[in-house]
Amino acid sequence: MKTLILLVLICTSLCSFSSAAFSQTGKVGSTSTSQLISAPVEDPQVTEIVKNIQISRETGDVAAKTYWTNKLNEITGSEPMPLVESGLIIKKESGTVSGNGEALNVTQLSTSTLVANAISRDRVSGDIYAAVACWGLLNSDTLRVFRSTNNGITFTNLFSIATGDLKITFNGLDVEALSKGDSSYAYVCMNYILSGNKSAAIIRVRQDGGMTTTNLGAFGAVNLKYFNARITSDAAKYTSDAFVYMSLTLDSVVSGQRNLRQKLFRIENPFSSFITLLRGYQETTQGGQYAYYVFGAAADSVKFETDIAYVNTTTNVDQIYTVAVVRGVSAAFGGGTSLHFSRSATYGRTAPTLFLTDDAGYFKENLRLAATGNLDNGIMVGARRLFGGNDWDPYYYYTTDVTTSVPVFNNNYVNSSSDTTMGVSLAAKYRSPGVYLFGYNNRTMQESRGNIFIRPFTGGSLGTTVQVNPAGFFATGFYGSPDVSFRNVMNDSCLAIWGGVAGISSYVTGGCSGGFVGVENPNSLVTDYKLSQNYPNPFNPATRISYSIPKQGLVMIKLYDVLGKQVAELVNEVKGAGSYAIDFNASSFASGVYYYKIESGDFIDTKKMMLVK
Repeated sequence: MKTLILLVLICTSLCSFSSAAFSQTGKVGSTSTSQLISAPVEDPQVTEIVKNIQISRETGDVAAKTYWTNKLNEITGSEPMPLVESGLIIKKESGTVSGNGEALNVTQLSTSTLVANAISRDRVSGDIYAAVACWGLLNSDTLRVFRSTNNGITFTNLFSIATGDLKITFNGLDVEALSKGDSSYAYVCMNYILSGNKSAAIIRVRQDGGMTTTNLGAFGAVNLKYFNARITSDAAKYTSDAFVYMSLTLDSVVSGQRNLRQKLFRIENPFSSFITLLRGYQETTQGGQYAYYVFGAAADSVKFETDIAYVNTTTNVDQIYTVAVVRGVSAAFGGGTSLHFSRSATYGRTAPTLFLTDDAGYFKENLRLAATGNLDNGIMVGARRLFGGNDWDPYYYYTTDVTTSVPVFNNNYVNSSSDTTMGVSLAAKYRSPGVYLFGYNNRTMQESRGNIFIRPFTGGSLGTTVQVNPAGFFATGFYGSPDVSFRNVMNDSCLAIWGGVAGISSYVTGGCSGGFVGVENPNSLVTDYKLSQNYPNPFNPATRISYSIPKQGLVMIKLYDVLGKQVAELVNEVKGAGSYAIDFNASSFASGVYYYKIESGDFIDTKKMMLVK
């Protein structure tokens, strides 16, 4: 299969870069038709075996599934990746973190500087899993995994990984939650560097913190670098018989030349005590890629991104799709403007069908692919799209039927402002045809400052945009993209994980019905005194302090610096019984640690806050 030669011929004529496109005065959507690259001849024997595998999975016939999957692996030459000592050490954690009672249920998961974060909900149990990569000195980063059983209001810390010179890749996390019916699991895909080698590990953990594994993945060497690993599953349709899939890029050096190749892997036994990672199809004459590759003398500036999604068609056919964008290869891949897809109806075991969708003149980055996964032919791509200059925007490509040989995509902006979008996230609501959720962070005046937004997509059109970080509190504009998912709340099911300003702290916001609003209800029933931790914390320049008093009385809240000097008086008045919240703007204060103290009746309490500018 001469994939690269064919790509060059097609992209030279169809995907050529057009500088004139940047001269547009307005930002408008468009419609694009795909171009077929290659469609391998179907093998009747493989087709029959795949059909038997699907039947056995649908009927829960474990013996038959095992027999037919082994048969297919034998015919297609699918081999397991070796289990190796990854060097990653898991520490089981405990303790919970809770939301602050605001309308959008904001929960602060970590106070460390954010490297990457990801979130996913299991459709069976409703359990939500959040993965957070925290920056550490001397490249000693930490991965933390949390679980929520109440729609993101409270999270339990399951485990952490902090080993030697571990360096987790910026935005290098993806997580897939799935269940076998009686318990849920998180599969965390982590891109990282350890001992100088770029690797991608799949880390599994059960809901109770047990059955963890770290020795599964593609582990790098001097001339073998793995990156841009992304994970999905077919759990939208299957439960105890779900498969897990991973797509990544292999950067290798052969005969002194850099070669980039897309790879596909799968796990057929995700709930077993010992799980196995199997290699997907590998083309044998052009370097061993699954779908796309850059073979020979690729420059260091070449970028190769992929993502992966599962589709169960309206005719009940299981399909695996990947999307790739390759930037920096002359006269190929549309110069980094075209989306290149693969389609497999054999669980990624045989050569996939290849097709592209052109959007000439506009570079893409930060690809995300999603599908609802059950009796739905639709699929969605989200990306950062360069309009011109430094004006990157969140953009989508959506088709209601990706199963045709030349799918038609409707393309448009998720947000068309002049703010620079730094990261994009996309999630599909399982078993809800045509329902998606976008997340993105727009940079504001300074590189480290920004705002986080979510926007639902239903029935072919975009819904209302919601800002998930509090008004007056800047979120990350650069340090870690947000990630989105869904929760089990009727008409308010949006879920986003994001970082604070300068990437300090990780937060989860639940809800898509409106912007962040405070709760102040002096008539509510209060039975005890309470001073809450300010939110956000760290903050810049605004934060909110909540407190409660059970009876009428004088309330004083004062602010002190680290030397104990009073620098502000926030409250000094008689209040009736109830719950209150005050907004404090520290724009005139210097960065540092401060303490705020409440006194009311016999009640005295003090808490620490951090201002970071």
